[in-house]
Amino acid sequence: MKKLLITMLACCICLLALGQNENTNLNKKIDEVAISPPAFTGIDNYINLTAPDANNLHNYLVTNIKYPDKAVSCANEGTEVIKFKVNALGKVTNIDIVNGICPVINEEIVRVLESTNGKWKPGIRDGIPVSMEQEVSIVFSIEENAEKAHEKFLAISENCFKKGAKSFYANGKSKKAERLFTHGIKYMPYDQSLLLMRGLARYERGNIEGAQEDWTRLFELGTLDMNAEFFARVEGLESYKAFLAMKEENR
Repeated sequence: MKKLLITMLACCICLLALGQNENTNLNKKIDEVAISPPAFTGIDNYINLTAPDANNLHNYLVTNIKYPDKAVSCANEGTEVIKFKVNALGKVTNIDIVNGICPVINEEIVRVLESTNGKWKPGIRDGIPVSMEQEVSIVFSIEENAEKAHEKFLAISENCFKKGAKSFYANGKSKKAERLFTHGIKYMPYDQSLLLMRGLARYERGNIEGAQEDWTRLFELGTLDMNAEFFARVEGLESYKAFLAMKEENR
C-alpha cells in the first residue's frame, strides 16, 4: 500500500460575520475595532504574550492525525473542511464538519481537534478575549506527492462538474447531477461552480434547505465568476431565481 499523504491545504480564519480571511497577519482593524484572531500555540496553558508560530497548527495536525485503517481499505481520499470555535478560555467548541470524506476520518479529525484544548491563545477584540471561529482544510490522499494529489483532485472535480452539468441541463436528471457535484466537492470543496450547481440541483429536487446551505457557503467564499453560457442556461429556472433572491438578501 502506498504511503499516505496528509497535508494542510489551508488554515482559514473566519471572524464571525466578517467573512473568510486567509491573510497571515494576525492583527486586524475592522471598523476601528482591533481584532486579533485565535492562534494555536501547541503548548498547554500558554501565557506568553508573543505571537505563536503560524505553522504550529499545521505541524500538530499532520503529526497527530492517524489515517484510519478502515479508510485506507476503501481508499477514501478527499479534502476535509472543518469549522470550530475557540472560546475566550482557549477551548475548542462547536466542531462542525463542513466537507467530510467518510465518518471514520471525520471522527479522527474531531479527536485530534479536541486534543488541542488548552493549547490556544484566544482571539482578542478590543483587548478582551472572545470566542471566534476557525476553519481548517486537510487533504487526505494515497498519492505520495502533494502536487500529483492536487492534479488528481482537480481532474476528478472537473470531470464531475462536466458530467453533472450535462445531466442537469441536457437530461434533466437533478438527482444524478447532485450526486456527481457532491463527489466533486468531496475533492475540491472550495470550488464555487460545484457549490452553485449542487445548490441548483438540490433546489430542483425540493431540497430547499440543502440548496440554501450550499449557497450560504458560496457567499462565504466570495465572488462567483461564471460565463455567459451558464447564465443563459439557468436564467429561467426557479432554482436560479431563488439563488438570486438569496444573493440579494446577503448583500
